[in-house]
This record gives sequence, structure tokens and C-alpha cells, in this order.
Amino acid sequence: MNEESGFVAAVLRDLATSTAVILAAWGALGGATNALTTRMRLRDALRHILLGGLIAAGMGSLSMAIITGWLGLPPEAIPAGGAAGSAAYLVGVFGPAFIEVVLARLRSGKGGDSDA
Repeated sequence: MNEESGFVAAVLRDLATSTAVILAAWGALGGATNALTTRMRLRDALRHILLGGLIAAGMGSLSMAIITGWLGLPPEAIPAGGAAGSAAYLVGVFGPAFIEVVLARLRSGKGGDSDA
């Protein structure tokens, strides 16, 4: 029984220090900020929180490269240690909204070359 609890403790410790989980948490907080500032229904708010976390975890360190390009920061800012959480937060705030805009355009037929 002691070995089993040691294994579970090790898995939980590794999970808590996982970069993907940390980025997902920051992204979920960004999604929550988006949901709170736009005053949406609970179902939509939960969707934004989940999407924010998934997008931030899925993008990983790529999010910092995108944010530096978007904000016009120097490339030296990409490996900045504390900035990963900030980038994941911004991805969590804007990622779900960006996806919704793209999906709305696709559904309405207003995507790129609809006349071609």
C-alpha cells in the first residue's frame, strides 16, 4: 500500500510541475477573464474557460512567439522565463474569441474565397 501511495504522490507532483498543466491553468484563467468581462451565460463561460486552457496547453511555447510578433517585441523576449504564463494567459483570453469569429465566418460562408 505504501508503494501505491508513493506512486500516486509522484504522479501528482509531476503533474503539478508539468509545463502543459501550468500553461493550461494560465489559459483557463485567461478564458475566465474573457467570460467575466463579456458577461456571458454560465455554459458559454465554462466553454471559454475550457477552451482557454486547451488552447494555451496545446500551443505551448509557440504562444510566446506569436505574442512577441503580435506586440512587436524583440525576439529575445521569447525565451523569457516568466513570460510563458503571461503568453498563455493572453492566448486564453483571445483564443476562444478568435476561434468563434473564424467558425462564425465559416458557417455564414464569408470565409476567404467564397466567389472563386
